Amino acid sequence: MSFRFVHAADFHLDSQFVGISQVCPEARVFLSEATFRAFDNVIDLCVGEQVDFLLVAGDSYEGPDITLRAQLHFQRGMMRLQQAGVQAYVIRGNHDPLNANLAHLDWPPNVHFFGPKVTSEVYSKDGEPQAIIHGVSFKRAKTEEDLALNFRRLDSPLFQIGLLHCSVGSYKEHEPYAPCTVDELTRGADELKGAGLDYWALGHIHKRQVLRESGPRIAYSGNTQGRHVNEAGPRGCFLVTVRGMEVSAEFVPTDVVRWGVETVSIASLESEQALLRASSEALSSKSAESEGRPTVVRVVLEGMGPLHDRLQDEKFVTDYEEELRRMGSELSPPVWIESVVQRTRPEIDVDERMKAEDVLADCLRIIADAREGKLSNDEIVQWLGDLLGHHQVRKYVDVPGQLELMEILDSAQSILLEELVEDSE
Repeated sequence: MSFRFVHAADFHLDSQFVGISQVCPEARVFLSEATFRAFDNVIDLCVGEQVDFLLVAGDSYEGPDITLRAQLHFQRGMMRLQQAGVQAYVIRGNHDPLNANLAHLDWPPNVHFFGPKVTSEVYSKDGEPQAIIHGVSFKRAKTEEDLALNFRRLDSPLFQIGLLHCSVGSYKEHEPYAPCTVDELTRGADELKGAGLDYWALGHIHKRQVLRESGPRIAYSGNTQGRHVNEAGPRGCFLVTVRGMEVSAEFVPTDVVRWGVETVSIASLESEQALLRASSEALSSKSAESEGRPTVVRVVLEGMGPLHDRLQDEKFVTDYEEELRRMGSELSPPVWIESVVQRTRPEIDVDERMKAEDVLADCLRIIADAREGKLSNDEIVQWLGDLLGHHQVRKYVDVPGQLELMEILDSAQSILLEELVEDSE
């Protein structure tokens, strides 16, 4: 027994992107088509790899106002699969539940939509049963019951798959719909609350992750296209191969545009030219790592330095942002600027601060003495004795050498100065 399938979820077709009001018109047009093109990439993968079936783990559309455009695009994708001899098994999630206001469309015979109760479909190839897919759709958007409890393995040696839109554990970024636990998904069929399945194809959580590698494999494929800066990095689906009861899975990116955050520190920058140079290098790095895709980037300026005061000038910041957008648009592939966030802090005169008579000044003086060689390694270690001598720390940390001590002291001074700035604000 051998077959292959694609596990995908959360297409959110025709979803509106967040944080693109400031990007160039070219980027806005591109982003408006991104969810559709990512979906097409999933269909291309199914057809090109000649897989046996596609699993769609919910949220194909973006509710509550699901557009006809989105539904027709999904229908065309299913028709392409029909022509290629690929089956499709689809469930509905919280964004496209069964009670959503959907158009009445004619669907090709290769598509099976699961209803409000767990049912099972047998996939056969050349007349021979190969796998059993169990699935259930959300009746309504706000589904709080544990749907995983209703899954049960059929009395069959076939490979069996659970198709579920749910929250396994807790995620701050997503509502806890159809909550369940890894334990519930992994227990055997003869155990209380156990399903006894071989693969769980999950949807709802947009971050790709494998909760369990095998026995059973439990995985979120994530969404197929990131839609805002909190959905950074590659997005796509899993291409899964089953031989006997052995599972191997490959992540395949399907996104057509990437999101990301790029941090530029002003700590060592002495001039506006240096800031522009560092920013240009950061954008070029983002472009190079995007695997040929455009990137939408939030630039974060951070650190303490002399440029902090310059960055308080509104006109300068506006000009700086415009220059970033120009630099990014000239890269290939382009980098579009979502926004510029400023987290810089004023530079502090350390020598002046050391003249004070308080604990912070004492610490700064000790660090300065250590840097100037006025303290031996042993004296520094003794100064750090309470930490390094603690029995829990000594299990994992050896007494540091000269270079490591200097790095520790540099970090300590940075932390102290950061705290000083925070306390003064």
